[in-house]
Amino acid sequence: YYRHVNIKPADRIPVFVDCFWYDVWPFPNNQPPTYDGATENLAGSNEMRRICLNRHHEAINGAFLDWSVRKIGLKELWTLPWYNDFDTRGPWTKAGNVQSEDWPEWMRSFKDY
Repeated sequence: YYRHVNIKPADRIPVFVDCFWYDVWPFPNNQPPTYDGATENLAGSNEMRRICLNRHHEAINGAFLDWSVRKIGLKELWTLPWYNDFDTRGPWTKAGNVQSEDWPEWMRSFKDY
């Protein structure tokens, strides 16, 4: 995790986001929820599912390290630098060669990142 606030890109580092649990520890290989509204798995694995909620038309709201607030596309969640060595080009990103058919059906039409 980051040790100070003078970090770039501060406008991409999430500090606080919509989710259904009080903390999250996402990993680049965490899979998306299998269906819209899924809230299973509170046991400490695949924690991106705690954040990937269709609350605001294919997005959630988030506050960033520069104290800006904006919508975050659900597929964009896998491209944000959640911590220092988070792979923002991981398997669930365009840079990581994710394909449309890899996403659960309910997310396939969402904007890609």
